[in-house]
Amino acid sequence: MELTCSTVVSPKLVQLLPLTILGGFNVAFWLAVFPTAMNFTKDNANLIYIPAIYSLGAGLGEVLMGILISGLSKQIKGFGLKPTMVIGAFSVCVYCALVHVSTPFDAPMRPTSMQSIWIGQSYPLIFIISFFCGVSDCCINGVRSVICSIVMPQRRAQAFSVLRIYHAAGCMVVFFFSPMVPLYIYTFVLPTLSLVSTFFFFRVVDNTHTMEKKITEQLNLEKLEKLREIVVEQQK
Repeated sequence: MELTCSTVVSPKLVQLLPLTILGGFNVAFWLAVFPTAMNFTKDNANLIYIPAIYSLGAGLGEVLMGILISGLSKQIKGFGLKPTMVIGAFSVCVYCALVHVSTPFDAPMRPTSMQSIWIGQSYPLIFIISFFCGVSDCCINGVRSVICSIVMPQRRAQAFSVLRIYHAAGCMVVFFFSPMVPLYIYTFVLPTLSLVSTFFFFRVVDNTHTMEKKITEQLNLEKLEKLREIVVEQQK
């Protein structure tokens, strides 16, 4: 219990707070807010297969991105960290842009006949949006799990638990305010938060690698010193 409480305020995890909140906001938006907005848009009344298309796209995005990360991580060192984070942030920006131009701004709050600012929704567009939603979710959750084991190797379970608490808090905030928040707030906040999260994530990764190098160098120096002592003793 003491380890968990001390982990909550750990400076290392505080730097990952934007990433964790992004994960909570992201999953709440694409699992609840946006599907609600599609159902509340009266122009979508004839699109009766929205749940099937949306679920298919999100599932494919999750699975294919997971396969890609698994395969490339074996060939490219560190692919599960910075590259995956960049892909996740980019996916958030892409699907938010598509949602912004294709969905009425008041759709998350109430049934609406308001028109979108550019294009209407269709099955191909919904599939593309959901695909990027799945990709972003896979990337964000993946890098969060990886960075936990790297930043706090002695407290992996506690770090993961604490970040899950922050993740749940992010979801709760979105769900609580969703009846009164227009769409454009989400489509601006999520990309901004993804960029901020990427910045802090890169800092944490760089600091961790620097610390690992220093530890490795220190261990190598200690080994060399021991070898010298052994050689000196043998010469005597």
